[in-house]
Amino acid sequence: MSTPVINVKNLHLHLDNAKILRGIDFTVQTGEMIAILGPNGSGKSTLIRSLVNTISPSSGSIEIFGTPLTQRTKVPWEKIGYAPQRNTATSGVPATALETVSAGLTYGKTIRASKDSKNLALAALEKVGLAYRAYEAVHNFSGGQQQRVLLARAIAKNPVLLLLDEPFTGVDKDSRERIIQLLHSLKNTGVTIIIVLHELYGMETIIDRAIMLEHGKIAQILSGTQLTNFPHECAAIVDSHHAHTPTRPHTSTPALGEPC
Repeated sequence: MSTPVINVKNLHLHLDNAKILRGIDFTVQTGEMIAILGPNGSGKSTLIRSLVNTISPSSGSIEIFGTPLTQRTKVPWEKIGYAPQRNTATSGVPATALETVSAGLTYGKTIRASKDSKNLALAALEKVGLAYRAYEAVHNFSGGQQQRVLLARAIAKNPVLLLLDEPFTGVDKDSRERIIQLLHSLKNTGVTIIIVLHELYGMETIIDRAIMLEHGKIAQILSGTQLTNFPHECAAIVDSHHAHTPTRPHTSTPALGEPC
């Protein structure tokens, strides 16, 4: 078998005195689409932030493309696209959509973007349906449009690995459908995708596996087929106290790892 795109072994992560991640183990193969699911506070966003090296594990290991991830690691970031949560990335930013996306084309020690960066950024904005607003300030966009700009920034360099942290939070239906359509297209071209979700949004058919977290641990890992066969009320992996309104009606969500 080829080297996994991501290999996580016995990952523990503590913030202050809180144990956020506890003994996480999983691998991701080329071309897979992996969903990370779980209620608020389960460690989903912390896990994906550890994968992009913005937060360091307390113990355990992460390998990206076969290379151990450390603060000194020369990870090929030009191959990796990352879209953080919108409320941590665009609030109050006066930059235009084109400037925001172009920023995704600089990484490592690179300060200046390449000569074709403008064309790459415009092409990415076209893919998310926002090329016509390229020169407008992002803070004037709707929540869904801002999230699409972040996605455009993540895909501008045509990555082989894409990591998305809750891309549908606060997103309108049209923007969500456009993002899902783009994810279909990217997966069909062989891009490996890791996506943090609170709900499945009808994406069961393109998700290869779902890693379901609870209290910082993996409660279970489900195949795409198992997700498709989930009862309707189990398809929304949202705890009943989550602040966002679910897109589908559901009864109380069962504890992860327990039958519905």
